[in-house]
Parts: sequence; C-alpha cells; structure tokens
Amino acid sequence: MDLGIKGKRALVLGASKGLGYSTARALAQEGVDIALSSSSQQRADDAAKKLAAETGAKVVGLVGDVSNPDNMNVLADAAVKALGGVDILVNNHGGPALGFAMDLKEDVLRQQFDSMVVSIIRITSLLVPGMIANKWGRVLFIGSSGNIEPLNNMVLSNTLRGAIVNYSKTLANEIGKDGVTVNIIAPGGVLTDRTRSSSENDAKRLGITFEEALARRVSTVPMGRFGDPDEFGGVAAFMCSQQAGYCTGSIWRVDGGRIKNII
Repeated sequence: MDLGIKGKRALVLGASKGLGYSTARALAQEGVDIALSSSSQQRADDAAKKLAAETGAKVVGLVGDVSNPDNMNVLADAAVKALGGVDILVNNHGGPALGFAMDLKEDVLRQQFDSMVVSIIRITSLLVPGMIANKWGRVLFIGSSGNIEPLNNMVLSNTLRGAIVNYSKTLANEIGKDGVTVNIIAPGGVLTDRTRSSSENDAKRLGITFEEALARRVSTVPMGRFGDPDEFGGVAAFMCSQQAGYCTGSIWRVDGGRIKNII
C-alpha cells in the first residue's frame, strides 16, 4: 500500500534506537525526509547514517534533549532549517525510572515532568502552527499501554503519560478542522532495550532469573510472543498516512492484546 506521504517531512524524537528508530525507518521507507533526534549528537548522526544507508532517504541527525525544555526551541528551528518544514511530528522520549507510588520523590517527579510533559508540549506547540498553515499535518505521541491501564511498578510513566493523553485529546479537538491529526500509539510487550532493562529490574526485585522475568511478561500477551519493533513502526507510519486522515484524538494499541479492556 502506498501511504501517500512521499516527500513529506518528519521530525522523530528519541530516534537513535528502539521504537523511535523503527518509526523513522518505516516513514523513510515511504519516501519521507527524516530529521531524527537524540540527546547525543553522535548517536543521532550514527543513527541518521545507518537509516540513510538502509532506505536511501534524506536523513539528518539533530540534538533533542527533552530534559531541557529550552532545547526544544533549538530542535524545532534546526528541523525546519534542515527539512524546509515539518509535516509529521513523532514525539518520543526514553522511559522513566521504575518505581512504586509510595516511593515517588517530588524532585524526581519534577525532573521527569520537564522531560515527559513540558518538552513534549513545547515542541508540539512550536511545530503545529506550520501544519495548520499548510492544512495538513500529523502529530503522533509514542506512549505506553500504561496510557490505558496503569502498569505495576511504573508510577512515573503512568502519572505523566496521563497528562499527555488529555493534552493530545484537547489538541486533536482544536486542530482537526485544519487537517492536522493527533494520536497516541501505545506499545506493550514489544521487545526493546527498555523491555529488557525493566525485566532485569523485575528479576532482581523478585529474586528470579532474567529469562524467568521475560517469560512472565510473555505469559501476559495473548499472542504468546513479544512484538517486533518493526511491527510497531509499521503501525506508526500508517497513522501518519493519507489513509489515516480521519483518525484523530485516539490511542492506538500495538500490544498483542495484552491490555484486557476493550475501550
């Protein structure tokens, strides 16, 4: 299927590896010009070089440090300069530290609020006006299955991603008339470095092996396996397509059926 986005321009945050990289690759395979960011210029450049070699697309690497909201102004300007504009924005960031609600420290909460809420809203606010002016745009947030059902031992993720859920819905309602869609894509059970590191944490906490911790996670997935990051990337690219132009204000799951509720 031709997704109808060849020649569009995308900024993908947190794209040096994992789900961000898989999303950038899926878009690049559709002929989208890519600016991908990482908190490290070297990692961004390495990922951009790799992606360009894989797809033949135009790819540039930029610094995008979500821990510093002011860097989002620099990132937005750099992306527009490099690509000539941004039609597709994929918001992404590293997963926060694991932890339980009663152990949450205010200083950690405030720090993560900047990374997961302030910076993400800042970059969105900077780039959406250009999409509105062009009467076409796609804003996609890479979230978590915790957007739908709070996850155990992930209080920071559950709390702060909830703010983005309501922000994204509000934004979708405001700019849908301008041809700009806003959606969240919620992974669950996709095998990434984050999945491995949280499984290692579970293993230490529960006194079991890493393999046993991974097996416990797989046992909660009706499909009986982990998802591949490229499966996630394909869905993300479709949500940025012309064909998905009437889909907005929703959370789209890529979790192998792991979340049990229907809505």
